[in-house]
Amino acid sequence: MNRAITAVPIPQQQQAQADLDEARQQLVEAEAKLAEEQAAVNAFRMQCRLKLGDLIDETLSLRAERESCLTQLKLHQQDAAMRDDMADPFAPDAEAAGQTVTFAEIALPELATPQQEREAAKRLYRELARRFHPDLAAGTAERAYMTAIMSAVNVAYEQQNVEALHNLAGELDATAVAELDNIKNLKIRKQREQLLKIQRRQRKVQQQYRALRQDNVAKLWRKAQQLEAEGKSWWQAVRQDLQRIIKRTHVDLADLKGQLSQFTTEI
Repeated sequence: MNRAITAVPIPQQQQAQADLDEARQQLVEAEAKLAEEQAAVNAFRMQCRLKLGDLIDETLSLRAERESCLTQLKLHQQDAAMRDDMADPFAPDAEAAGQTVTFAEIALPELATPQQEREAAKRLYRELARRFHPDLAAGTAERAYMTAIMSAVNVAYEQQNVEALHNLAGELDATAVAELDNIKNLKIRKQREQLLKIQRRQRKVQQQYRALRQDNVAKLWRKAQQLEAEGKSWWQAVRQDLQRIIKRTHVDLADLKGQLSQFTTEI
């Protein structure tokens, strides 16, 4: 009894394997580039701590003390306004209102603001919503996939888990998942599955690289490289910035403590 033998599409398999090999090579190169820059930025972060740590710590300590004095002064002025039946609002901190942020003030991640982190999470959430919102699905399979991803995105955003959002950004688009279901040849399907896994990893590497490029320390590292290439000392410039900030904060503190002493004397 003769059995019918299904012809194997060799050219398609060869092309699928070629695509797989190329994707693997691209992934290796992308991961190497990411690892190299991450290592350089981490080394720069350590240099910041070693070379600027004393000034950074002093700056943070002085600013914390200044904020404490501002809070106390605000309370005293509110009490005085209530006693005098006045509604004169407490004047905003002039430095906070008009001060231009220097490179020194973002030299270490401790100085990054929660507001910046929330804004970054919001931008990433909107990007993911544009990709995975179920209303954009073309069919039942795509809708199910996009609903699952969007649910995870919503949870990560509610928890302000930026790392989880970056991981979800590496997920495959729904169209790629739908196309996989239509491949009938088992070998080609497996090759395609491997390719999609590699592409998923490539997306995550790209997201990690973009996030790294937006990191404050990474920005400063690139700026330091640029200045050093021009023959300028970035470290000296930042130390001078920090010293000016410290001097200015000492002046602010002296003024605030003087105002506080007046309220203490009146009491």
